[in-house]
Amino acid sequence: MSRAQPPSDPSGPEGPDRPPSWMGAPGYSPYRDDLPPHAPMPGAPPYPAAQEHPPPPVGRPAAHTGVLAALGAAAVWAGVNVVLVLVVAGAPAAGSDVARLVGALLLPTLIAALVVWLVARHRAWSFWLLVLAAAPVFWVLRALSTLFGV
Repeated sequence: MSRAQPPSDPSGPEGPDRPPSWMGAPGYSPYRDDLPPHAPMPGAPPYPAAQEHPPPPVGRPAAHTGVLAALGAAAVWAGVNVVLVLVVAGAPAAGSDVARLVGALLLPTLIAALVVWLVARHRAWSFWLLVLAAAPVFWVLRALSTLFGV
């Protein structure tokens, strides 16, 4: 029966003053005690400074998007539709055709403006963003109004 060996001493057989054998291995760089606590390691890039945020606005109303801006964004697409109709179909022959085109564009323009305004009313969206948001709403409504003959 073999007896269990006591755990070996990590300092090695030569004594507690001798450094461990791995400290002399190739690529080992000794630890320096002159580094301040929590300092980055030598050669590491410095961390960027924290970004200073401005203080919250005091006394100013919150930014919002107005109804007229949303209506203008939808009206841009109504104007694009008029240009496309004039390019494809040519100038209308009678005044009643113009009134019918304006009437057909009125409902999709107003509904698209309402939808965009409901989405963006509590945010300060720029006009080009409102125009982009109004595009799919306007064109889907315009296609539906043409499909159903409204």
